[in-house]
Amino acid sequence: MTTINYFEKYGGFATLYPLVGEFYDAVLESDIVAYIFEPIRMEALIEHQTKYLAAMMGGPGEYDDAKLKSAHSRFKITEVEWHEVVNIFIATLNNFKVEDEDIKALARLIAARKSLIVAE
Repeated sequence: MTTINYFEKYGGFATLYPLVGEFYDAVLESDIVAYIFEPIRMEALIEHQTKYLAAMMGGPGEYDDAKLKSAHSRFKITEVEWHEVVNIFIATLNNFKVEDEDIKALARLIAARKSLIVAE
């Protein structure tokens, strides 16, 4: 977890839900990663990802690295796909006026889980 509560700083679920929605809108427009999400029910994914992000940002709930690895293993995500999604996430955070230092901190939290998401 983080020592700064980014969840509260940026408005809680009222901000995170639309942020995650905008993020996935951009992901679905990506020529690089959209195919990964074709079989997925996006409403459920957005709900789940909002809760996951909330917990990662210091809000309520918790996340489990083993579940994260299991959920992504079937997709065989590449380095290129990883970078595309991270770049989309950073652009989305910028759109929501998240401060640069906070974006860097959140990017580090995500980068710490790269090995759980990218196929070896």
